[in-house]
Amino acid sequence: MPATLTATHSQTCNERLRGAMVAANVTIEGLADRLRIDPKSVERWITSDRTPHARNAHAAAKILHADAYHLWPRLDERRRSVATPRDELVTCYPTRSVVPLDLWRSLLADAVGTIDMAVANPLFLADAVWDLPGLLADKAAAGVRVRLVGPASGSPATVADVFPSLLSVPGIRLAEHGGLHADVVRADDDLIVTTPVDGMAPVLSPVMHLRRLGPAPLTSGYLTALDHLFATATPVRAPRLRAVVA
Repeated sequence: MPATLTATHSQTCNERLRGAMVAANVTIEGLADRLRIDPKSVERWITSDRTPHARNAHAAAKILHADAYHLWPRLDERRRSVATPRDELVTCYPTRSVVPLDLWRSLLADAVGTIDMAVANPLFLADAVWDLPGLLADKAAAGVRVRLVGPASGSPATVADVFPSLLSVPGIRLAEHGGLHADVVRADDDLIVTTPVDGMAPVLSPVMHLRRLGPAPLTSGYLTALDHLFATATPVRAPRLRAVVA
C-alpha cells in the first residue's frame, strides 16, 4: 500500500516537503522511483526532517517544481562546502545496453532550460527514446534550448538521416561534427556520458550518469566540450524547395 502523505502534524517534521509533494500529486513511492532510491529514505526526509544528499535534494526539488533550499534550509550549509567529482556521480552502468530506457526519456522530459545531445551514432537515441522528435519539438516550443550534433555528412547515419522531421522545427539546432567521440546527453544539470573504449562497440562501453553540483569539478569538462562542439560544428538546415516554373 502506498505510504500516505496525510500524517498528523506531530508525525511530520518537514511540512514544506510534504506540502510540495501533495501539491505536485507525487507519492513517497513515486518520488523514490523517480530518484531511484529506497522509499524509506524519502519517508525519513518527511518524518525525521533529514536533509538528503545535495544531488537527491536538487533532483527531488526539480520533480516537485520547488526550490531545494526552501524544502531543506540546512542544505545551504552544505552548499558552502566544495563539491568533489565523486559527489557529481549519480551512478555508473557497465554498458550502455543496461541503462534503463525510461532514464533517457525522463531526464529529457523534465528539462526546463537546456537539452544538448552530442552523439556519434544518432540511431541509438531513436531506439532509447520513443518519439524523440515529438518530445524535442514540444520542449523547443516551451522555450527549452535544444541542440543536437551528430557525425559529419557521409557517415552511415547523420542527424538529418535519423531525424529528418527536426529539420523544420523552430528552436531546434541541428549540426554535424567530424570529431565526435564520447556520447553526451545533457538535460539541464543531468548528463549521461558514454565513455568510449578502443576496440569496443559503443553499446558495450561504460556509461556515467552525472549531475552538476556547485563548481562542477567533474561535469564542467563535458559542459565545456559541448559548447566547443556546437561552436565548431557545421549547421544542418532544411533543404530549400525550388519553385517550379511552367
